[in-house]
Amino acid sequence: MTASFGWFQWTADSQQLLVIGHERGGIGIQRISLQDQAPVSIWWEEASVAEAHWPRFSVAGGDKIAVIKEDANRPRDLWIGRLSQDELSWQQLTQLHPLADKILIGETSFYHWRGVDDWPMQGLLIKPVDYDPQQRYPLVMWVHGGPTGVSGSRYYASSGWCQLLANAGYAVFLPNYRGSVGWGLEFSESNLGDMGGQDFQDMLLGIDSLIEEGIADADHLAIAGWSYGGFTAAWAVSQTTRFRAAVMGAGISHWASFHGKSCLPAWDAIYYQTDPYERGGKFEQFSPITYAADIQTPTLILHGEKDQDVPVEQSYTFFRALKDHDVPVELIVYPRESHSVGERLHVLDMSRRILSWLEEHL
Repeated sequence: MTASFGWFQWTADSQQLLVIGHERGGIGIQRISLQDQAPVSIWWEEASVAEAHWPRFSVAGGDKIAVIKEDANRPRDLWIGRLSQDELSWQQLTQLHPLADKILIGETSFYHWRGVDDWPMQGLLIKPVDYDPQQRYPLVMWVHGGPTGVSGSRYYASSGWCQLLANAGYAVFLPNYRGSVGWGLEFSESNLGDMGGQDFQDMLLGIDSLIEEGIADADHLAIAGWSYGGFTAAWAVSQTTRFRAAVMGAGISHWASFHGKSCLPAWDAIYYQTDPYERGGKFEQFSPITYAADIQTPTLILHGEKDQDVPVEQSYTFFRALKDHDVPVELIVYPRESHSVGERLHVLDMSRRILSWLEEHL
């Protein structure tokens, strides 16, 4: 089974279980009967379903499913799916974004490449508005969080920043590296003990493929991300000089101090499969701060003041290290914000700063 299920409900007769989850970069719904107990796929679409990180639905009357659904070309609306046999037919109930057709967006498509050990990889490629196949483009790799997350087909991918970048003339690559959900348990657990290792190499191989295909300009690469994606941005600039600019959002720079203050203190030890206090161990080996003297990439650091998942000290520490080594760096801490930044003026400020940073350094 390749799907990563996160929500289920019984049908009205309590004889069947309907489950929904991330599957192969899209969303899938399967039916499991008490009689045969074998999952049957009744719907898959290159789309995303709310809420939050894991899709959910509501069942009524035994044959109707309500979801909030979107894809790369259509913003969120309420849809009703009617179940007949083993198929779902959909009807859109709302039209909450009447001006969506007037907004210029870059074309979004699945992108496939080969990762470490020739593993098949998939992500999203958002081409710049007015894309010209005869031209190479500056590329921003936007790394999703988690790492057990996924970059799915969404209208406002990564809070809308990706389409903002596409409108500014950038190609945007969102890799679903090993550790992402939707390709089975083996894949989602394949970076245990190795976060920043082969998953990061998968991403670099994706960039190599985009360069080979003539899409990305090898001399104009940037990396950005939030949470684990923010860690990856910090990790990237500590390991390579390929990137001319970086955006580190709520990222981890020092695993040991993260372990001591985060509200998720067991998560890191479980994922690295190690003792956090081992001298010279994985917590030190995979901390970007360990390699601060090697960093050259201009880095924009963004963080919420009240973040309890990744405490803001992670950003203060990384900022200080880069300043001490004369690396161009800016740190913006948003008051009242937690692990995600939601106040409208703060989101606008971040958007402007990201565009300005990339324009200056990329």
